[in-house]
Amino acid sequence: MRKFAKISAVLAAMVLAIAFVGCKDDDDDDDDPSVVTTWYTQEVDEDDDSVMTETIYFYDDSTFKVVDSSEGVNINFATGTYTGDTTKDGNIVITIKKIVKGVLDDSESLDLVDVPAEYASYFVLKATINGNTLAAVMDDETSYYIKK
Repeated sequence: MRKFAKISAVLAAMVLAIAFVGCKDDDDDDDDPSVVTTWYTQEVDEDDDSVMTETIYFYDDSTFKVVDSSEGVNINFATGTYTGDTTKDGNIVITIKKIVKGVLDDSESLDLVDVPAEYASYFVLKATINGNTLAAVMDDETSYYIKK
């Protein structure tokens, strides 16, 4: 009987060890949104010939991020949501929810802050995709982006 108890204890320990090792990792990185499309534009500063690149990343959860890059420095410029399909021709609406503070108060601050409610309608852009070109209109000015 003692031999049976020892074997049962060993088998129970083995089952527990196998169950512990066999458990799936619950930290699921698949919850992060995936990039659907990426668009960019470049501008040359006439004063010092530096190149500034603005890149818009559209994600599969209907969010986006704008990153400005110049001389190896990347700045998260704006984030928000969009409606429409950025993978084919047509219209999309881009709503900026957070923007660099310096845009709002003419400061040097690069912190992302919520767009104040009184400016919310100003930060809604209508854009049109035609082939590899995205044209975004804001305040009667059109910016053109190229698909990466």
